[in-house]
Amino acid sequence: MEKWNIKAPIVMDGTSNFRDLGGYPANGGTTRKGCFYRSDALHRLSENDLSWMEENKITCILDLRSRSEVEQSPDRISENFTYYSIPMSDRINDEKGLLSIPERLSDLYITILNTHQEKIREVMERIVERKGEPIVFHCAVGKDRTGVIAMLLLRLAGVPEEIIVADYSVSAENMKSVFEEQRKIFQQKGIEVPEVLLSSPKEEMEKTLDYLKSTWGDVETYLKECGVEVEDLEKLKKVLVA
Repeated sequence: MEKWNIKAPIVMDGTSNFRDLGGYPANGGTTRKGCFYRSDALHRLSENDLSWMEENKITCILDLRSRSEVEQSPDRISENFTYYSIPMSDRINDEKGLLSIPERLSDLYITILNTHQEKIREVMERIVERKGEPIVFHCAVGKDRTGVIAMLLLRLAGVPEEIIVADYSVSAENMKSVFEEQRKIFQQKGIEVPEVLLSSPKEEMEKTLDYLKSTWGDVETYLKECGVEVEDLEKLKKVLVA
């Protein structure tokens, strides 16, 4: 894939990785523009950011961060927004405040696929409820938990794997300044963070996609195992593709 085909982040004051998942080739068309957004955390949104989101009707938020992350840095939104907390542990800051750093990012993504199926079902159901109205889902930096959800949605829409991998892999560059900040915070705590955690190498998503296929065959079978109804899967495919 040429780099220009991968969506650049929307320029905002308070985010670095807020991106539209629309416009990618999919089954029967392209992924719908202006409906499905992925992002890093929204706790630094400015008034201009909020106004822009409201103007574009992006007023439904799915927050994938753990409860402790939400308590520490709640999303900065107004009463005009619909907010859902669907907590997924990133294994770096878990619910008990314990630090557990995976050796590879794909280990984390595979763990999410295996242990957060109920949460993944809820994410899909919330999207179905919107009937194609704009929605943004996010975690802390918009690449790991958010990356897994984006991968599942894009794969369900029939987006080619190489595009999904490319869409995932740009997060590290988008989040470069934020990662520098995070590195300093960890260092102050006496923690050396493996560089892989502050990156988004394409092979990590490739390995995750390979695991999904070898374990469940395809994304529809996986989502059914998560508890997503067949009727909802069909609705999802319809709203994802224009």
